[in-house]
Amino acid sequence: MIDIEIIKEIVNRKIADSDKFIVDINVSADNKINIVVDSDSGRINIDDCASISRTVEEALNREDEDFELEVTSAGLSNPLKMLRQYQKNINRDIDIVFKNGKKLTAKLVRATTDSIDVEYEEKMIIENKKRKQLMTKNETIMLDDVKSVKVVVSFK
Repeated sequence: MIDIEIIKEIVNRKIADSDKFIVDINVSADNKINIVVDSDSGRINIDDCASISRTVEEALNREDEDFELEVTSAGLSNPLKMLRQYQKNINRDIDIVFKNGKKLTAKLVRATTDSIDVEYEEKMIIENKKRKQLMTKNETIMLDDVKSVKVVVSFK
């Protein structure tokens, strides 16, 4: 089986002087290699993926082990996995699904390795008011409590 650390080293050398970074690398039991990359600027195109693919292809020897290789960008429909992805999406709306099934749409305000700070509006009862009022709430959410976080796609 092909070693993920070797692939990670090859890809990191290729993207070292860029704003690109590895999101995930998987190698299946039948040597299907899947590499997911992202960029701080948010721009990964087909040429970037092809260039990384060629570099990995040239570095690995098919005569030692046969493999299938796929290099993709982290799509908008994929959940955020790394702190760097959270940080590049600060001030964007995100959909959060908690492990307990609860869902929340909020604006990402800050991200650390173990938590995110979000801001959202919620209707609340206010003393001396007949109707619920829309109030802005700020909350720190521990990533251990979260099942997935995805960026909300907006066409505004």
